Amino acid sequence: MGHGVRRFMNLRAWQACDAYKKAVYGLCDEPPLSRDWKLRRQLQDSVAGPPAHIAEGFGRFNPPDFARFTVIARASLMESQNHLQDAVDRKHITEERRAELDGLARAALEEVTGLMEYLQSPEALRNARRARERRMATRQQRRSRRVGGDSTGRPRTDTGIERPVSIERAANAEHNTSAEHNANVEHNANAEHDTNAERNTNAEHDEPGTRT
Repeated sequence: MGHGVRRFMNLRAWQACDAYKKAVYGLCDEPPLSRDWKLRRQLQDSVAGPPAHIAEGFGRFNPPDFARFTVIARASLMESQNHLQDAVDRKHITEERRAELDGLARAALEEVTGLMEYLQSPEALRNARRARERRMATRQQRRSRRVGGDSTGRPRTDTGIERPVSIERAANAEHNTSAEHNANVEHNANAEHDTNAERNTNAEHDEPGTRT
């Protein structure tokens, strides 16, 4: 399987299976095979399976799972070859037509087998792990851009330096405590000043007059 494939339709194995499927569909529309409903349905189902199995396996993002679907795809291709031979035996198609379609079936089998062998190799596991890490890193970057933070998702100050929320709250609390303390000191100083002034006034009032 080529590196960097992002869609199952870009896989050579899927393309070969799809080409074979379309050729068999065209055959099934031709009489007398088109009138043999049971054989026609069996043949159509057997060629529809391989590209579908490859697409489903590709969506698993897991080489061992994908390889299991390629095994099923190979089995369906071989089943279709048997149905084509049955069509010859029933005189629905000629041997020449069967051989022509069988060439497409063998080409699809070769591509699917190559894909299966790659998926069962250690290289496939390493590539899958790298792809998974890239996807995770990309998702983290997108999430960070949405919240407007750094790679960890935490907000930043205008200077670009991280400022945890807990430190900011502590700074605000310290500022409020200092302001309250200063207000209390000023209030106590005013109260003491008023008391001293009152005492001086009372003392002056109570001072005895000069003796004769």
